[in-house]
Amino acid sequence: MPPSDDPFFSRLPTLSNAELFNYIHNYSCYKVDAVHAALAELRTRGLYISQDALSDIERYFTRQEHQRMRPFNLDPRHLRWLSYAIGIIGLGSAVFLYATASPPPQHPLGYDPFASKKYVRELELYGGKINILAVEFCQWFDSLWQGKPLAYTIAFLTVLLSSLLWCMGSHAASHRDTQAEKHDAPSDAWS
Repeated sequence: MPPSDDPFFSRLPTLSNAELFNYIHNYSCYKVDAVHAALAELRTRGLYISQDALSDIERYFTRQEHQRMRPFNLDPRHLRWLSYAIGIIGLGSAVFLYATASPPPQHPLGYDPFASKKYVRELELYGGKINILAVEFCQWFDSLWQGKPLAYTIAFLTVLLSSLLWCMGSHAASHRDTQAEKHDAPSDAWS
C-alpha cells in the first residue's frame, strides 16, 4: 500500500500514459517501488503490458536484489584480483622476512629448561601430562612469530587467505553464470 503523504504516489494518477510507460521501458533507471507503482497504475487504466516486459522487469530487480545481498557485494573478478594482490604482497613479505631474519635468540637463562629432567618432572607433578603438552605448545606457538619461522607463518597465512578469496570469487562467478542460464532458458520445452 503506497503511503498517502508521498508526493510521488499522490502525483502518479496525474501522469500521462507515455510518462508511465517511460517507467516501464527504462526500469533500470528507477527504484523498484516506482516501477511497480507505474505498473499498477497502467493496469488500473486498463492498458496492456506484455508478459515479456513484465518478466524482464522482474528478472532485473531479482538480480539486483541478489547482487545487493551478496557477501562483500564485490564482483567475482574483483575478489580474484584481490586474492592475487594479497598473494603477491604476502609472499613478497615472507621472502623479505626470510632473507633479513636474524638467528633465534639464546635462552635467557643460558639453558633450555626442557633439557632438565627435574623441570619436566615438576611440570608433570603439578599439572600432569596435559601441562607438559600445554607448555610445549605455547613455546612452539611463540616460536612461530620470530625469525625465519615468521616468514613461513606469513607465507602459509597468505596462501590460505588468497586461496579462500579466489575460491569465493570463482564460486560466485559460477553461481552467477548458472543463475543467468536459468533466466535465459525457455520456460517450457516447446518454446
